[in-house]
Amino acid sequence: MKIVLCDSTSINSYGFRTDVSGINLERFKKNPVMLYNHDPEKVIGKWKNITVTGNRLTAEPVFDASDPFAAEIERKVNDGFIKGCSMGLMITQITKTKGVDVATESLLLEASIVSIPSDENALVVYADEKQEKKLSINEFNKLFYNMETKEIDNSQLTVDNLQSQLKEKDSQIAELSAKIAEYEKNEAERQFHEAEDFSSKAVSDGKVPAELKADVTAMYLENKERTVRLFAALKETKADEKPALQTTLSAMVKNGAEAVNTLTWDDLDRKPGALKKLKDENIEEFKRLYREKFHCEWERF
Repeated sequence: MKIVLCDSTSINSYGFRTDVSGINLERFKKNPVMLYNHDPEKVIGKWKNITVTGNRLTAEPVFDASDPFAAEIERKVNDGFIKGCSMGLMITQITKTKGVDVATESLLLEASIVSIPSDENALVVYADEKQEKKLSINEFNKLFYNMETKEIDNSQLTVDNLQSQLKEKDSQIAELSAKIAEYEKNEAERQFHEAEDFSSKAVSDGKVPAELKADVTAMYLENKERTVRLFAALKETKADEKPALQTTLSAMVKNGAEAVNTLTWDDLDRKPGALKKLKDENIEEFKRLYREKFHCEWERF
């Protein structure tokens, strides 16, 4: 009979997997003791043919036939009344692999026949090699994760209690949602006033006709950085220059986002004459793209 002592693909009751390739078997092979329910006072036999194959650690049980208790456990195992097996490990290293905690280094101290395993890969973790102390899950978490397992008082888990907690959470969520909505409203108003101030200054500086003020505000809200850079390149104009400026800006505003160049140097380079046209119409944008492409300033040759 071959029994699986450990399967690397299974997560144990402590919340991690055990890498069988990292289990140190040297000590165990020298004393392959088989206990009942991890009780050192109940040695019921030993293990032989301890083997690691793929993701599994297996062994064959040898029951102490001269011990009536061990013989009875053997009968129950052979008849299928007891099917559980559990390792007693001392963990020395845990690492996270693909989001799952894995015991990559451990020492096998004993393996037990158990009547009720906690899961498919039942496990008991010891504090040291002498097996003087078994670690509870809470003690294990404090040792390896610096955390304590919060105990739940089941007496408080009533329907009324849970519904009350749920209403409290709903109230907190509603309060936070209201605060977020208020923040978003205030932020939208702030951005609008900022855009209004920018377009008003553009008008007072003579960079844009008053009738295009609302369009400049919209451009600023759509793309603040590009709009600021574009208007920084415009010089103040005299009264007799405003008609020509108005024509140029009107075309830009009508084109909306297209008025602010969003193409890269390579995009324009693929269009015949596009770079020259940009240089003639917007030298500052041309210089900016040149810097981004060649990491140096453009100089007229």
